[in-house]
Amino acid sequence: MGFLERRGARSALVLGAAAVLTAGLAGCSSDTDEGAGTEVALRSFEAQNGTIEIPVDPQRIVACGYAAFPLIQADANLAAVCEWTREIDNMDDETLAAYEALPKVAPDAAVAELDYEAVTAADPDLIIMGVPARAQEELDMAKLEALAPVVFLGPTDPGQWRELGEQYADAAGVSDNYGEFKAQYEARAAEISEKYADTFGGLSFAGLCSVCGIEPGEFFREYASSYTTNLFDDLGFDFPGEPADPEDVHGEYLSLERMPENLADADVIIYGVEADGSIPAEMQAVVDSPLWQNLPAVQAGNVLGIQHANAATYETALLALDSIDAGLEQLPANQPAQ
Repeated sequence: MGFLERRGARSALVLGAAAVLTAGLAGCSSDTDEGAGTEVALRSFEAQNGTIEIPVDPQRIVACGYAAFPLIQADANLAAVCEWTREIDNMDDETLAAYEALPKVAPDAAVAELDYEAVTAADPDLIIMGVPARAQEELDMAKLEALAPVVFLGPTDPGQWRELGEQYADAAGVSDNYGEFKAQYEARAAEISEKYADTFGGLSFAGLCSVCGIEPGEFFREYASSYTTNLFDDLGFDFPGEPADPEDVHGEYLSLERMPENLADADVIIYGVEADGSIPAEMQAVVDSPLWQNLPAVQAGNVLGIQHANAATYETALLALDSIDAGLEQLPANQPAQ
């Protein structure tokens, strides 16, 4: 069984098999909403499920998956969302309150259990599905399309939250609001990259996933552009290596016995921690292992726990960058040689 299949069964952060992500504005037109008897301005939007005619100014949007929080933060006209707990611990009070106030149309990470009656009750004029790409087959698209235009934009790679967020905002007509946090994020990432280029630029990093559903006796090794490591793509740090199975792409489950051979060459090891800084239970078993304690990076103290590590919006990613910055500054590898 490949990584994607296994992780799909064990984690709410699952991402689907490969698909081409394209979204953009192809032009505007107008049409008539015969049910309401009013004229609605439409435009063509390129999504994974084809060229979709969507409202220029949607007023009642149902959003699911990775689309929910970017659209809440961008103040889109949301009528309902699917539950999406991935970001809850990372949210400020205002964003969290807005999320909690919205009707929910599906349990967390369970689009197969989408409540079509609840979607109908939301009276949407646009439905944006940001669930993993392979989850499209779990949806009754015909039933949804009978209610409103459906834009399907599902991630296949952990770092795709960047471009997908922009596409969700575009479809919802709130691109201007979304861009503010992007500019802040890019400026902060550039600042951190420059700050640590001399001390960390030539070092080898390794990542471990703390929320990938690992079982006793194993760990999840992350390579570049994975769940915990994708923010480092913007910092210029090196996460060498690749999974043995090409289908796994950015990470793999390994037994603890293989930890020395897989992590001995890493100068710095990173992993995600809770928003309060505590270590997730499944990761605690890994760091308690003597095999972990004997790793060169661990013995040197060059281990970094990152808060908000699984950020999937620019606003939350800014919090993660702050955590990365604070952590890197304290690592022995960043201290002047004696």
